[in-house]
Amino acid sequence: MRDNEFLRNKVPMTKSEVRAISIDKLKLQDKKSMLDIGSGTGSVSIQAAIEDPKLQVTAIEHNPDGIDIMNQNIEKFNIHNINLIEGEAPDDLPDDEYDAIFIGGSGGNQAEIIDYSIKHLKVGGTLVLNFILFENAQSAVDLIATQPLENVEVIQAAISKWHSLGKGHYFKPQNPTIIISATRKG
Repeated sequence: MRDNEFLRNKVPMTKSEVRAISIDKLKLQDKKSMLDIGSGTGSVSIQAAIEDPKLQVTAIEHNPDGIDIMNQNIEKFNIHNINLIEGEAPDDLPDDEYDAIFIGGSGGNQAEIIDYSIKHLKVGGTLVLNFILFENAQSAVDLIATQPLENVEVIQAAISKWHSLGKGHYFKPQNPTIIISATRKG
């Protein structure tokens, strides 16, 4: 999905190219449930829900502006397979298991959120985390290394888009994003 399809406000959004990589890493084919922690505008949840209407998506966001814009986007796209929770992760998350978990924001609760995610990720399920800050990504890698996960992969996506400038053109960079993915061991 193109970024300009989403209603926007000041809440950060996972951009289309990073979203495509992240959703691919979630391996949602034949999965029934997904959790999106720190959903922001809801771009990851919404794209996943649209691509697979049978997928049950639970999303949590603590920022009222995020809740507002995500609700507007859910209504705009007429989506019925997203349960949006206004609250703090992991305290306000249900005690359910998920086939895939995406962490787009942690609000300073990274260790607790990763611990919750491991405990609530089904065997064979996928975990994907996005970061723009190196220190947060390194902390997550250190935490993940102690968990029952396999196929751990860390990549950096550095996307630049073609723009006009006077008579010429240049590539305007977006924030590089570190994407961590892993699978829950059996």
